[in-house]
Amino acid sequence: NADADDLTSRALLESAAFGRASWFSWWSQLILSVVSTITLVFANAARGTASNPFASGLALASAGVASGFVSTFWMWGYKGFSKRLRRPDVDLDMLAIKARRSLRLGITINLAGMALTLLSTEQIIGVLAAKALTQGLNPLASQFGSLANAVQPIDLLILQANTNTLLSLFVGLCTSLWLRQRRFVNTAPKP
Repeated sequence: NADADDLTSRALLESAAFGRASWFSWWSQLILSVVSTITLVFANAARGTASNPFASGLALASAGVASGFVSTFWMWGYKGFSKRLRRPDVDLDMLAIKARRSLRLGITINLAGMALTLLSTEQIIGVLAAKALTQGLNPLASQFGSLANAVQPIDLLILQANTNTLLSLFVGLCTSLWLRQRRFVNTAPKP
């Protein structure tokens, strides 16, 4: 009977950990991903149709934000583990195996999203550096017309959206890694 009580208290402790971590991560990721989306939509609308989204970094930035939303959706599933751990008839070994698989996929989603977002950041910084280096070559151009190659404040919004996306994915990655090292997940038999 003491073993059953210990098992129940351990399951409740793990349920609380999964519940709190997934709740914090879900809200953090949702807020950061929505802000990134709004920022990217605004920056794209303000730039107009003249810029190529593949050359400016918008395409990869959008893919990174999409990964952020996928990660946010995936994080919601961790809440289900929290609820299942509170059931009296739960098979803890089987649930731990499923949690381990789910956490592994969550880590992969976040790492892939971070890679896309970092590539986008490199591309955006390259475009901004090229603009900054070439705008000083023709000082009369800014007085008499073409500002297309000048660094615009709107260009920095895309970089800000990428930073928010990276933070969103980092929160998801840290949460998944923290949950992955929990005793409940690690003590289950390997499938």
